[in-house]
Amino acid sequence: MKMIQKQKKTPMTQVKSLILSLFSTKVSGKKKLMVAAIIFYIISPIDFIPDFIPVAGYADDVILPILLIVANKLLSDNSEVKNNNIIKEAEKVQ
Repeated sequence: MKMIQKQKKTPMTQVKSLILSLFSTKVSGKKKLMVAAIIFYIISPIDFIPDFIPVAGYADDVILPILLIVANKLLSDNSEVKNNNIIKEAEKVQ
């Protein structure tokens, strides 16, 4: 009997599914732009606030998981079922 393994929701798989959802025609242009900006900030090695500044330098690194959640919420905002299908289809491709 074959058992289907549940895919783990690691940050990398979330970023991959967000990138693949950018190519969907069902997502509006504004949402694509916002998600693209979030993905660029997550992937970018350049911080807005350098890490040598004591507290604020690490605060922007703490924001990264929050940005992943925001990007997922943007895609599932209006029609949750339809956009969740987009994300699920993107996860299948991986």
